[in-house]
Amino acid sequence: MYLKAYFHYLLLPMIILVQFSITTSIFADEPSNENIVTDNPQYPETSTYKLQVGDSIVVTVDGFPEYTKDRIPVPLQLDGFISYPLIGLVKASGLTVSELQAQMQKRFTKKLPSARVFVTLMQPKRYILVFGAVEPKARGNVHVFETGQVYLVQALAAAGINYELADLSKISVLRDGKVIKTVDFQEIIESNETDFPLKNYDVVIVPSIYQQRRIRVIGAVVAPGFYPITNQQIPADQALKLAGGSRADFADLKQSEIITDTDNTPVDLTMENIAATLSPGDTLYVPLAEAKISVVGAVDKPAQYVITEPTLLRDAVAMAGGLDEEKANPKKCILTRANGTQEELNFNTVQSEVYLHPNDQLRILERTRIDWRVLSFAASLTNVIVTVWLRYR
Repeated sequence: MYLKAYFHYLLLPMIILVQFSITTSIFADEPSNENIVTDNPQYPETSTYKLQVGDSIVVTVDGFPEYTKDRIPVPLQLDGFISYPLIGLVKASGLTVSELQAQMQKRFTKKLPSARVFVTLMQPKRYILVFGAVEPKARGNVHVFETGQVYLVQALAAAGINYELADLSKISVLRDGKVIKTVDFQEIIESNETDFPLKNYDVVIVPSIYQQRRIRVIGAVVAPGFYPITNQQIPADQALKLAGGSRADFADLKQSEIITDTDNTPVDLTMENIAATLSPGDTLYVPLAEAKISVVGAVDKPAQYVITEPTLLRDAVAMAGGLDEEKANPKKCILTRANGTQEELNFNTVQSEVYLHPNDQLRILERTRIDWRVLSFAASLTNVIVTVWLRYR
């Protein structure tokens, strides 16, 4: 009885030892990821995430702490490889974390048959720039994501789309300065289309509807240029108001035109209840009227002159060839306005301050001239009269 108990006492540990040896042999000869259970949980999105340059991993070699590198992150190099002690270079870009782990397990098994390799993706940071019709952020337009893969909808959600201004049909993705994708946001949301994956430092542009809905106003207006409109059409007189109105007497409002890609349509902007409208991309042209001023009197070339804007007094005189040096009295200038009012000016003091407008008239008066021959004749005549009077008095 005691012998049987003693035999049972010796046999049980031997069976356990054999089982342990067989298990170790299986791990050494046929390493399999299915049999490896890691206590380093992966982020859910990394199961299908493909590693790329800029990522970092942490490698643990169970049982060989000298190859664990104290859990120091190992970066993917610019060529897509990682460099690791004992096994050298391993191609990592384009692989999932599990695939890379399998590759490294094979490499280590050849050197250390009992090694068990675990690979963990460091929580990466992705820098995505989103600008355009999005909500302003205190820290600017750069959005930092701590995840393995960033998708377009995720980036737009983080940026906050301004739905009142955004043109969601033409969202662009730029990479290395080039547009690589133009998407319709509504189609991504409503269909089963796969969301577009972004890479580190991609730029997303959400255009504004105002960039697409612009009209142009040119010619004799206060502020010519491009103007955004909120509707598909705008009346011509409202388009004129966007540009600050016409330039008073310099605009020929009756001869205005709406210019489109196909034709030119005349429009009289002096009328009430104007029916003509502009659509995005159209141009309103307000031509210049023939505006004239008159410069007369003691100038070299008195005449009427055409102007395209209010003209300084000195420039008006220059148009007329300048002052007549022999006749002109610069201190005596009469400026008659189009409404009939007059003012006397001193050309020497106000030449760079006073402006002439259409239908104004500037007259340069002549200075008083003394004719010495007349005075001499008058003096002689007076002398004769006095002499005769004294003789016959």
